[in-house]
Amino acid sequence: MSEPTGDYPTHDVVHRIDSCVLRTSTSQWRFARDASAEIETAWQRARIGNPKYFNGTVFLVDRLSLAAGSLEATLLRSDFKSYLYWRQLGYPHRGVRDGFGSALIRAADGAYLLGRQRAGNINAGLSYLPGGFIDDRDVAEDGGIDIAASIARELYEETGLDAPDVIALPGFLVTETAAQLSIAKTFQSPLDSRALKARIEQHFAGDAHSELDGMVIVARTSDLDGLPMPDYARVLLQNLLSDAPASA
Repeated sequence: MSEPTGDYPTHDVVHRIDSCVLRTSTSQWRFARDASAEIETAWQRARIGNPKYFNGTVFLVDRLSLAAGSLEATLLRSDFKSYLYWRQLGYPHRGVRDGFGSALIRAADGAYLLGRQRAGNINAGLSYLPGGFIDDRDVAEDGGIDIAASIARELYEETGLDAPDVIALPGFLVTETAAQLSIAKTFQSPLDSRALKARIEQHFAGDAHSELDGMVIVARTSDLDGLPMPDYARVLLQNLLSDAPASA
């Protein structure tokens, strides 16, 4: 069905796909086993720097296939401290990809909204698509992973947006940038970007534990200039904003 992740893509790319089939794998991450002592040392150091860190379950892509408008992949179970150490090393080739769900929020005027992550979180200060790790909550009894439901849940938890505030559009946008594999679902709002920004910021303004502390409106490629953000988010938005008005 799918091929081992092997080397990372040679260039950044965005795929528009119709279906996404994800399942858990029985594989073990050899890197986490072989580097367990180093991982533990790095974890204790990271916890001193950020006591909010929690060593929860993280699923990472170990095999994938992208063809004919479909993504099929398997994901192995690991933990946050192993992922964090791998990330601190700069995502060296270790047989996995960092696969995760992302919510692409589009306003009625064609602009997109990014969330800015609050201090104390792993992407603090970066503007990104609301979303997060695939974890045990996303896995059904048969091992299937409902990525669309996972993305919708993360969107609601981080922004308070749910039907009828937004409508999930068909298909997915898959962005490949080196080790990262973002699986995005587009959510269309009937509100214009300013009203939608105010609506979301009202949701988390009084919550000191919210992952986000602000929303950023992106309507044209120049809005990305100087904006701190993950590579996958920049690549996706440059793709979407290459023409005006924005479309997906």
